[in-house]
Amino acid sequence: MKYGLLAIDVDGTLVPPDQKVPAETVDALADAQAAGVRIVLATGRSRAETMPVWRQLRLRPPVEPMVTIGGALVAEPVTGRTLYRKPIPRDLAQEYADALCEAGHSAAAILDVWQCGVDYVLVESADAGQVQRMWFDKMDVKVRRVERLDEAGDLPAPLRINAVVGAEGAEALGSRMRRRFDGRLNVHCILAPNYGVHVVEAFAPGASKWTALRYVAQAYRIGPGRIVAVGDDVNDLPMLTSVGLGVAMQGSPPAVKAGARHVVESSLADFVHQLIEGRFDELK
Repeated sequence: MKYGLLAIDVDGTLVPPDQKVPAETVDALADAQAAGVRIVLATGRSRAETMPVWRQLRLRPPVEPMVTIGGALVAEPVTGRTLYRKPIPRDLAQEYADALCEAGHSAAAILDVWQCGVDYVLVESADAGQVQRMWFDKMDVKVRRVERLDEAGDLPAPLRINAVVGAEGAEALGSRMRRRFDGRLNVHCILAPNYGVHVVEAFAPGASKWTALRYVAQAYRIGPGRIVAVGDDVNDLPMLTSVGLGVAMQGSPPAVKAGARHVVESSLADFVHQLIEGRFDELK
């Protein structure tokens, strides 16, 4: 088999809405490890949010780092130590947070907790109570609440800033933010199925799952052609279109399927077994 690294998105790819990794997927990934494939999770979640899923995999040590926060941070799963980060410049972070607040949304800025001991800064707006219930009540994280982002100037620059939005207003807000920050920030509107909400999120230019995955792969001297990436949403597209084999889940949006070289026909476990059997080694 020519592939040496398998990068897997979490929500909608590795886990269904119940957040339980299917037993057959756990077994398939163990078989992939035994065949010499390195397993890397590549997710929009933070490390703290990802660890309950990562533990279910029961990967054999030594384990690979995790790509988290949409590629803005790479961390060691066991120690939590940060290996790579891509923060948003402070002036842009302030402008984006202000724009969300002007639109009536609280801005949740995620930080490198290993660096500073704080997970989030919440710039409170009219929907702060709803954000607390829908977002922070589901996590065991340390949050600092402020009226403006620059009040947290003693903390490092954020890695991601997001608003928690209902389905009816998410796409409109995302389009508005993309137009305003075009070329200056990477803005996505995605479903966060583990919370049952949509988020409109911004990252620094150049921050993506692919740039972070490339950082991980270089440490193992694995080139793009020997990487497989599996995902299901628009924030997976940079890595799906840059690796040797980009794979979309069956339920992915049309744009994601169009950007992939293969679409999973049955289950992730079946695909992994096909991969280690060499089914895709000659794929052109």
